[in-house]
Amino acid sequence: MKILVTYYSQTGNTEKVAKSIYDGCQGQDVEILPIKEVDPSSLDKYDLMFLGSGIYASRVNKALADLIAAAPQLPPKFVFFNTHASKVAYQDGFKVVKKNISESSEIIAEFDCCGDNIGVPEAMQKSMLERLPEDKRKEAEAHQIWLKGRPNEEDLENAKKFAESIIKKL
Repeated sequence: MKILVTYYSQTGNTEKVAKSIYDGCQGQDVEILPIKEVDPSSLDKYDLMFLGSGIYASRVNKALADLIAAAPQLPPKFVFFNTHASKVAYQDGFKVVKKNISESSEIIAEFDCCGDNIGVPEAMQKSMLERLPEDKRKEAEAHQIWLKGRPNEEDLENAKKFAESIIKKL
């Protein structure tokens, strides 16, 4: 089986998860590439594509939708993965990408992982926290502490095991 793991990573969190997914696909014919290095005309040579991004303002990066829209033919199977700093389950950040996937392709699984919001300037984080009511602010501050260092080793091991489970099912 020929597999592509591709991703957009603004802060490095999604790249870490992508590398763990790649590790979980060992034993297969697998490549890993940042999305900006993927040729859309080459996607038809893959049987499975792991497609990932951080979630930014409830969406994946536009580069994912652009890649899918530019491809003359898509792989038959997709797995989506993302990182986010949300306390609750992320919303459907892949909505636009899903619209561009033809009926001949199948989304077989999705994986999400919390990631430290290292890309948000500290002053902006503080300003956002100050606008919250005290009880919500304390809750948000605790969540920020919990996010520090994520994805951690356990998260990355979970990503690897997730990829291994996908390969076993196929």
